[in-house]
Amino acid sequence: RRRVAQLLLLLLNERECPRAPEGNSSSSRSTMAEEEGSWDQTIEEWLISEGYCCAGALAYLESGEMYAAAPVQDEAGWALVYKEDHEEEIMQDDMSTKTVKITEQSTFLEAAQGKRPANGLWIGGEKYTITQTTDETIGDADVKVIMANRPKKGLCIVPTTTQIVLAMYNEEAGPSQNAGNCKKTALAFAEYLVGAGY
Repeated sequence: RRRVAQLLLLLLNERECPRAPEGNSSSSRSTMAEEEGSWDQTIEEWLISEGYCCAGALAYLESGEMYAAAPVQDEAGWALVYKEDHEEEIMQDDMSTKTVKITEQSTFLEAAQGKRPANGLWIGGEKYTITQTTDETIGDADVKVIMANRPKKGLCIVPTTTQIVLAMYNEEAGPSQNAGNCKKTALAFAEYLVGAGY
């Protein structure tokens, strides 16, 4: 695995950080999958292959726009990490409900910035509760780590210098998928990205 990481580091240093097409329509996501296939594969290797995470994604720190996801086969990762803008019934302080338009990219970016999104953190059409935000040191860099969960599922968000790593786990997929393993895997991938200049 270390040899593969070294080879990937060499490849990454030879090219610019990939740019995703404008917009987040399903046709642009399909184009992203074709153009960013190598990033999808990188996520698959670092986050999915050991069985500690069920899905993962990379997004731009500046916008929160996701441009790569895994598992790669049949674009399964995209189904788990992304949903078009949608409306949800959100409980208000007075216990009434209000229909709110959810833009997942915005809630994801707010969470990555250490904020608590007003209507919750939404990923793949599911609402997650932010449970912990900590500062961690990886290599020579300090990063923020955001943990969130919902029944039997959870995720870890790690912003790097220019990217946001998203790693997700599903406890029903097996005993190795849990918050601790997800965090450890996300931090290892983030450390790799930071070392590559991202």
